Parts: sequence; structure tokens; C-alpha cells
Amino acid sequence: MSGQVTLKYSNGIAFLSLRNPGKLNAISQTMLEQLIEKTREIEEDPGIRVVILQGSDGNFSSGADIEDLSEFDGSKALGFHRKMNAISHSMRHSSKIYIALLEGFSLGGGFELSLSADLRICSEDAKLGQPEINIGLNAGAGGNVILPRFIGRGNAMYYILTGEKFDARKGLELGLIQKIVSKDQLYQVGEDLARRIISIPEKTVELTKMTVNASLESSIDNAMDMEALVFSWLNGQEEIKDKIKKFLEK
Repeated sequence: MSGQVTLKYSNGIAFLSLRNPGKLNAISQTMLEQLIEKTREIEEDPGIRVVILQGSDGNFSSGADIEDLSEFDGSKALGFHRKMNAISHSMRHSSKIYIALLEGFSLGGGFELSLSADLRICSEDAKLGQPEINIGLNAGAGGNVILPRFIGRGNAMYYILTGEKFDARKGLELGLIQKIVSKDQLYQVGEDLARRIISIPEKTVELTKMTVNASLESSIDNAMDMEALVFSWLNGQEEIKDKIKKFLEK
């Protein structure tokens, strides 16, 4: 079977791992179908608070499986892209927090899927980029759409049109990456961050993600009205009042 996705659970964290041995975890049709299945499973599980999206064998993902692409006609290519879009949509609109751990090659469709995560942590050896242009294709998972929102039109056009790879340090400078750690610390740092998020009241995290997402698609005034409503609702919750009380007692 070409491509595989594994899913493991541990105390509120789902570990979603990409594995395609010998192909740097390239995204095959099979992998896409399994990702759709697993993200749906995660979304339906109320016990999961944070999802860690990771690769295997020292790499995140080299992007779409070129052998699969070589066999596509227009219809199959559209189906492939729509499946990628479905996974991206699921991650961005999930009530869970997605953390992508990027190491080694994190390119093309793999890199673009990570753009739909809420947070990205890189190992020092990570190589990022969108090299699709080198085989005459445009981005396959939102790179033409999401990347400009992160780093601006000019920067996005440069990396999209040149296919130039960049390192973790540049990713941090561009605002794509939230943290860089050594390769041997990557998974522990990712899990520690996940547990830190889990320590926050669930509704606070869920509504904060919803408010931030909505702010990117509406006017500042409308977004601030939503922020005020969320703030007032949370202030009325017993769990929040208890946390405030404990803080004051300190």
C-alpha cells in the first residue's frame, strides 16, 4: 500500500503521523484518503483537544507523490486537489488545535498542509518551500491562497515562482514558524506545547481559535464585536470564575 497515516492517542492529544517509506512521506492518493478518514475520526472524538501532525523517519513530507501525479488527467488532478482542500478545511475549522512538527523535507503539498495548522514548530534541519513550479504546476493545497496571508503577496510570489527552498530560520523571520528547536527535541517540545494548551479551559481555546479565524474574514469592527461577545460569555462560566478566584488567592 502506497502511503499510510497512523493515529495514536495520549491523554487528550492525537498524534497524526505521515509515513510513506522511500518517498520522504510523499502524499499519495491512499495517504489522502486516510488523512480524510483520520481527521474525521479526530473531530468526532470529544476527548481530543490537540492534534500533533508529524512525519516519520526524519522528514515531514516532500509533497505530492510525483508517480501519482504522472498518471493524472484533469479530472483526477481536480479530485486530488479537492481532497487536499478538504483536509485543509478540516484542520482550519476544527475545534481542536493542530500543531505541525516540521523536520527534514517539508515541501509542496506537505508544507501547504502545515499552513492550515494553528502552530508550526521546526527542527533546525527543516527545508521548507513550494517547488511545484519546477514541474510546471501551481500549489496543490492552498499555497497560492494561504501563504500570501502569512507572509504578504511579494514574499509569497517570490517563493511560489522560484520554487526556492528556505530554512527554519527564514521561516521564523517570515512569521511562518513559531519556534525552532534541535531535531532531538522536536517531538518533546511539540508534546509539551500540546499539554500546555490542554491545561487551558476547553471552551476558551475553542472560542479563541474561532474568533481569530473569523477576524481574518471580516472587518475589524465586526471581529471586535465577536471578541467582546466571547469575552463576556467566558466571564460567565463557572470554570473561568474559579480560575480567576484561584489567581486572586495567590
